[in-house]
Amino acid sequence: MNFDKALDLAMQRCEGNYTNWQFFYYIYPFTTENIGGYIGLFDLKDKSLLTVGSSCDQILNAILMDVKRVTLLDINPFTKYYYYLKVASIMELGMDEYLLFLRYNNYPNTFDINNHFLNKKTFDKISSLLRILDYESFLFWDELLQMFTPKSINSRMFSDDEANIISQCNPYLNDSISYDNLRNKILKSNVNFITDDIIHANVIDKYDNIWLSNIFATGWNFDNISKACEKYNCYLNKGGSMMIGYLYDTTIKTKYNENWPDIYNLDFIFSKLSSYNPKIKTFPGVRGFMFKNPKIGKDSILLCKKRSLSKNT
Repeated sequence: MNFDKALDLAMQRCEGNYTNWQFFYYIYPFTTENIGGYIGLFDLKDKSLLTVGSSCDQILNAILMDVKRVTLLDINPFTKYYYYLKVASIMELGMDEYLLFLRYNNYPNTFDINNHFLNKKTFDKISSLLRILDYESFLFWDELLQMFTPKSINSRMFSDDEANIISQCNPYLNDSISYDNLRNKILKSNVNFITDDIIHANVIDKYDNIWLSNIFATGWNFDNISKACEKYNCYLNKGGSMMIGYLYDTTIKTKYNENWPDIYNLDFIFSKLSSYNPKIKTFPGVRGFMFKNPKIGKDSILLCKKRSLSKNT
């Protein structure tokens, strides 16, 4: 989708003109995963990564871990523009002001809206750098903020799936030192974007790591999960690692409920994907952070290594 079409679509959304099929076009302001729980399971230093995630936090945390090259694959046509908005904000704002500018909840007050979200004064503060980093991203946000209130942009462009776990789940927001480390690395990073769904995406390069996040929790059946894994296994370098899925509130002992997505049926997944020898890795979960209880809400990822399809791969 070219820039003019993306901007027009964003304008229509902010006016309230969009259909249910555009559900996947919501921007996640911040990750809903505990990236800090799984990022250490991957060898990222001087390596390459293909990831999904419209919050762009997967990219930012990977850059903090010295990833050499990263590509974000997402169906959301606004993702690139949000990435550069975040980059300009990180470069020009301190951590507290960055969070104040991009979160829409006014923590720690529950259900209290943050009136500083995308405020004009702060945008003006970062706009010169944003214009230099990516002119289309500057035009995108400048046009929206001239035409619509931050509240309208928030409610019609952004997912409301945000909780008071942002700093715990993002290594780059764990403390000011990590934030400053990211700031020192971010402009040297090699970041690319593919706007498409994962089945039809034209992926050219190969990667040392692939993160498919929780994308299979959106109605994918076993056969389609297998097809996607087969496709992305081909894009893994030898010895590479792939996150097949991020599983909320799940461990190896969790009993499957038939109303849950197929990716949560671990017995069947392990059987269906046995040729990949998947492993489940568990760590502190998002719900545990939310309720300040590490004994509840354990999350997991399904992790596999590159599978050789023939003697020549």
